[in-house]
Amino acid sequence: MMRLIVATLAVSSVVVCGCNGGGEALVQVTGSVTVGGKPAEGASILFHPEDPGAVTASGVVNADGTFNLVSSMKEGVAAGRYKVTITWPDPTQQPTKEQIMMGTAEPGPDLLKGKYATRDKTTLIAEVTSSTSTLPPFEL
Repeated sequence: MMRLIVATLAVSSVVVCGCNGGGEALVQVTGSVTVGGKPAEGASILFHPEDPGAVTASGVVNADGTFNLVSSMKEGVAAGRYKVTITWPDPTQQPTKEQIMMGTAEPGPDLLKGKYATRDKTTLIAEVTSSTSTLPPFEL
């Protein structure tokens, strides 16, 4: 009986791992986010797929305003159409070390005032094809 349980667990783990691997080819893309012409350094960007079977991609805006996307801890994003959400926590209101250690840390207020924070609110759309390398800039 114990061997049957071990064998079942081994097969199950292979099946589960196999479902998350290989999948769709990811396209490595870069983009930029500016607000009033200035880089939105530290802003978080999420690409929510229209295809319910696709994975959400995410990135963080660098000091020069550029970002790269990551999907399931792999560089890139699957080709497709996406609703894009962006939040930009106020860098002057970062949590203290004590708040972080106590688990009570929260990001500063969104400098974009929640305008692009959810799939329902955002008006930002992106289309990624297998030949896309640079996305049109998000100029907010």
